[in-house]
Amino acid sequence: MIKSLVMWFLIIFVGFILFALTQVPFQMGFLGGYQGMNLTIIGILQAALIIPLIYFSLRYMKLDFTKIGFTSSKWKEDALLGSIVAICWALIQFIWLIPNTGGDGRADISGILTMLDHQWINILWYIPLGVIGGGLTEELYNRGFVIGAIAGIFRNSRIALYIAAIFAIIFFAAGHLPININEWVDLLVPSTVYTLLYLYTKRLTASIIAHGLWNVLAVIGIFIIYG
Repeated sequence: MIKSLVMWFLIIFVGFILFALTQVPFQMGFLGGYQGMNLTIIGILQAALIIPLIYFSLRYMKLDFTKIGFTSSKWKEDALLGSIVAICWALIQFIWLIPNTGGDGRADISGILTMLDHQWINILWYIPLGVIGGGLTEELYNRGFVIGAIAGIFRNSRIALYIAAIFAIIFFAAGHLPININEWVDLLVPSTVYTLLYLYTKRLTASIIAHGLWNVLAVIGIFIIYG
């Protein structure tokens, strides 16, 4: 158990560093900046680096992807549930939350508009980042590994599971470096919902779909309403 816990902490740390390394240089304006084709490259890089990291760490712990909920079982029901959650969150955001917290004056909205550069093609470049890098890779890491591996290590102890779940919610939000209360809310609410979906279904499909679809709906909605 001790060796598995050490591995868990190590992968959390290394995974966080890899997420940063695949984004920060572009966000700082290097290598062409955080826009265009680079968005797709970032999403592919995140999956290519972090998914194998999770795979080999799970093997070390004598676990596998199915043990952390990455399975096709009941995928239709889970996909529908995840889609409903993403659409509801999008409606809440665009009808009430964003307009009442600054609209296009918000730093995060402005940042997305800058990333898209007022061109529809940039939404297409972003989709692999939002779906592969965000929906798939971040959920495998933040929900599947952070919570699922702990459940495996402690043989599904409820206390360990709930502690890991709380950590996952906060870690996901903090990892996106929110700079104000609006951004904290925008991150903590979906992070909590993705975690609850994972705990409720015991599978990753619903949270992956909810996360990936929300990422896509967000950029499309922001582009249409504020672009």
